[in-house]
Amino acid sequence: MVFAGRHLVNPLFRAIARTEIRERFTARALLLVIGVSLVMQMVGLSAALGTFVAGVVLADSEYCHELEADIEPFKGLLLGLFFITVGAGIDFGLLRSQPGLIAGLVCALLTIKFVVLFVLSRIFKLSTPEGLLFSFALAQGGEFAFVLLSFVVDHSVLTAAQAAPLTATVALTMALTPLLFVINEKLV
Repeated sequence: MVFAGRHLVNPLFRAIARTEIRERFTARALLLVIGVSLVMQMVGLSAALGTFVAGVVLADSEYCHELEADIEPFKGLLLGLFFITVGAGIDFGLLRSQPGLIAGLVCALLTIKFVVLFVLSRIFKLSTPEGLLFSFALAQGGEFAFVLLSFVVDHSVLTAAQAAPLTATVALTMALTPLLFVINEKLV
């Protein structure tokens, strides 16, 4: 996909650039994302993984800055839609029924990622304040975790019941990120 994208996307966008119609950039980018997503589904992979790959292809395009400018008005809307979807997928009953499990998973994820990131900051010779900021900033679970959890549930690696606490954990660590910055700034 990435190889085909590199050799097909740039010539396609060059042709579109010659027409000087900005809306065509946006339309072609959306068509590419939908097309890659459908191809990934046809080969048995996740549509979310397909959209991620399409994003990588578009980001690697020589026209990525034009595409960014064209989709800027939609960025907040799409980001909001993504987080609404994530929020709707969280089992809040699980938070009430198993708060110890969720709290333990949240602490474990934040702690393990923080330690690994801080060790990496030392290996790459960041100063201690920079290393702490780096570690606090990236200690939470990332958005791609939701894609991976969806993928593993779709392919029966985990059941939906097993993935539910992990989804809640990632979402809660993301929600705690501002608090981590406050801890770094005020306490550390």
